[in-house]
Amino acid sequence: MYIKHLIISCILGTFLFANQSLINIIKQAKPYSKIELPVGVFKGPILIDKPIILIGAGKKSIIQNDGNGTVITITCPFVTISNITIRNSGHQRYNFDSGIKIEKSSHVVIKNCNFEKILFGIILQDSSNSKILDNNIKSYGYKVVDNRGDGIRLWNSNHNLIAGNKLLKSRDMSLNRSSNNIIKNNTIEKSRYGILLNMCKNISVSSNIITSNYAGIFIKGGKNLQIDGNKIIKTHLSTGTGVVIKGGKNIHITHNTLTGHAQAIYIASGTEEIGMQRYIEHNTILNNNVALHFSTTIKNNTIKNNDIIGNLEDVVKDVPKSKYYQNDIKFNYWDKYIGFDKNSDDISDIPYQVFIYADKLWQFDHHLKFFYGTPLLSIVDFIEKLAPFDEPTLLLEDSQPRTKPISF
Repeated sequence: MYIKHLIISCILGTFLFANQSLINIIKQAKPYSKIELPVGVFKGPILIDKPIILIGAGKKSIIQNDGNGTVITITCPFVTISNITIRNSGHQRYNFDSGIKIEKSSHVVIKNCNFEKILFGIILQDSSNSKILDNNIKSYGYKVVDNRGDGIRLWNSNHNLIAGNKLLKSRDMSLNRSSNNIIKNNTIEKSRYGILLNMCKNISVSSNIITSNYAGIFIKGGKNLQIDGNKIIKTHLSTGTGVVIKGGKNIHITHNTLTGHAQAIYIASGTEEIGMQRYIEHNTILNNNVALHFSTTIKNNTIKNNDIIGNLEDVVKDVPKSKYYQNDIKFNYWDKYIGFDKNSDDISDIPYQVFIYADKLWQFDHHLKFFYGTPLLSIVDFIEKLAPFDEPTLLLEDSQPRTKPISF
């Protein structure tokens, strides 16, 4: 394809800034033109409604608004924007004031841009086959995290690649009713949800670093989700969770490291579930308050080949006397397990069973959590295990636990 070059010189760049006419340059450019911005500040908002390439001078080319609206709106396919700083969007969440908003477009590339003093960073709405690569995105620094905008937001947008971006102090990276997207090698820090997947299908989330958020990855419904090889580290508050799973089908949580959470993995099973739904395998679940937290029923889970080490509690369940069935749980290493391995195959001869005794009653009555970890409950727990007053509740059983960790 023949690409015409429209080169803006440094002198012309000064002229454009003085006369605020970058908008006119884009209007006058023919489709598939390449516009090279020099160092300087250019006024938005900008509407791009034809295929063009817009390249800045190492992020020292700045396009900014006056604190209102969206800085750049794209409404056509085959647009590339790279090496530009985008700043000073509006503050209206109901208008989705953004750095860049992509609407009903495809084959758009946003690469190596710097977003600062913006509400939402990049929004894709009804857009597909696009790439969001290697951008730095920081929302307005509202202390209340819910008042910030999403660093990257997809709505009904499919077949996109989101890779190598750094999101700091935004709200979420959110995907809503979107499918066949790849999210990889991003760093997401000091936000609400690192990644939110809301009713999405066929999503791959891999090799991301997600740290110091309120929740690492939040899954609401959806189907065929692969969460693989991520480092999900340190969430805030007493409810901070590495991975939250609420509904959904065929969800794979594999090869992740989850450490420093109130609860590493939280699972809310639906009563209507039929068949295996979640596959939690080959993860390192390390130094959390709770490794596996179930809201109600423990069912339809495959939990295999995980290292579960240094957690205060291995398993917690909120509702007593709910069912436990149709699970495939084995080959995990539990550092709290004590058993025998007569044939030295690194698989124990007896199952690992997690019971609930008197000192765990806070799981069902959170008023008792005040006494969690106190000598009083520890003494009661010791007596219960030595001579139980009643039958303890079995929470979970690993039929073939490992005697040695896999990853260490």
